[in-house]
Amino acid sequence: MNIISIIAEYNPFHLGHQYQLQEARRLLGQDSAVMAAMSGSYTQRGEPAITDKWSRTRMALAAGVDLVLELPFAYACASAERFADGGVRLLQATGLDSQLVFGSESGDLEWLRQAAEFLVPETPDFKDALHACLAEGLSFPAARQKAMEQVSGDSALAGLLSQPNNILAVEYLKAIHRLPSCRLRPVTIRRLGQDDRSENLPGTGVLPGASAIRMAVFQATQAHPEPQLADLADRLLDAMPVPALAELMARIQSGPGPVWPEQLQQLALSRLRSAGPDELDLIAGMGEGLSRRLSAAARRPGPFLQSPWQTLLSDADTRRFTRTRIQRALAAMLTGLNQADLDAFDAAGGPAYIRVLGFSRKGRYLLKLMRRLAEKPLITRSSDFRELGGDQVLQRMAQLDLVAADLWDSAAGLPGGRDFDTPVIMR
Repeated sequence: MNIISIIAEYNPFHLGHQYQLQEARRLLGQDSAVMAAMSGSYTQRGEPAITDKWSRTRMALAAGVDLVLELPFAYACASAERFADGGVRLLQATGLDSQLVFGSESGDLEWLRQAAEFLVPETPDFKDALHACLAEGLSFPAARQKAMEQVSGDSALAGLLSQPNNILAVEYLKAIHRLPSCRLRPVTIRRLGQDDRSENLPGTGVLPGASAIRMAVFQATQAHPEPQLADLADRLLDAMPVPALAELMARIQSGPGPVWPEQLQQLALSRLRSAGPDELDLIAGMGEGLSRRLSAAARRPGPFLQSPWQTLLSDADTRRFTRTRIQRALAAMLTGLNQADLDAFDAAGGPAYIRVLGFSRKGRYLLKLMRRLAEKPLITRSSDFRELGGDQVLQRMAQLDLVAADLWDSAAGLPGGRDFDTPVIMR
């Protein structure tokens, strides 16, 4: 059986994701099984997912994904490089040969490979140029693009790194390159439709981005005294497959969710105000003075009475510290993720287990193969972690996943511990 692998967030699942699945099967075989490594409670932007991982698993299975695995929090809520590396290593650990399908604005695999090969390994000249660009106060993505252009002399090649899906594509190729005997073969599909950074839904016939869908949900449910649910459903009919839209509307009407970063703002502010600078400096992503900038912003009076979360982000936002980096650092603070944890996880080879969220009939067959071939333990519910002994890296990684899930539940008004007894979703 041909196996297609995808690394995704499905936050939420939309027509662009459906297009990717259809194109992947058109190119690689309609009877291919699809395996997705999906973010759990938090996403790469440093935000809690709009609906919980079980809801998004149901969306994916209904759309034709056969097996959904959870990408651990330490890799899901991370930079593009760490997100991609974690996803590739998780899929590699299944023991299954597969074709990693990912979207890119360029759609040109060889061009993306050239950019990846330029960055692995990084030359001394490139490192020097990168450090100089960072010293100018540029964010890491902007500094890396500028350094590549300076050293390579190829503005078109460096320009690949200005678009978000190209950046992830390059990181996937870098991660594959670093793995000896990698079982994943890359395939890219040109991304069509709306820029995922746009916050306004496109017109009919244009594939949407997840950010625009989330903004439409936020405006309909949070910005009006009375939720505008009928209008929202009509607007999203052109953006989401019907089963995914039905799942999203069910969560909006009866919960749990949707969840927004602002729902954790008081907890974040209290942590920033109570923690000392040395304690905050240990948190993943809080280096280079970000911890002090956030701590000072959290103590300022006035505007926080109106919009604490957005004011905090605005006060800390600079060319060096992008909003996504700030949000990831705050998520790390709330879960207790330290830089020492990331170092230990990397030294141990990435994700320490394979958490199964849901599967179809084909997915059941993939699981049967994985029970024989997988390089890491298979987990079907959180209570299984207790049976895996004293591996400190595995237990710490699992603890962070559970804390992230409890944070999501807390924001949704639910008690903690739901992750322990929620069964795998079977379709």
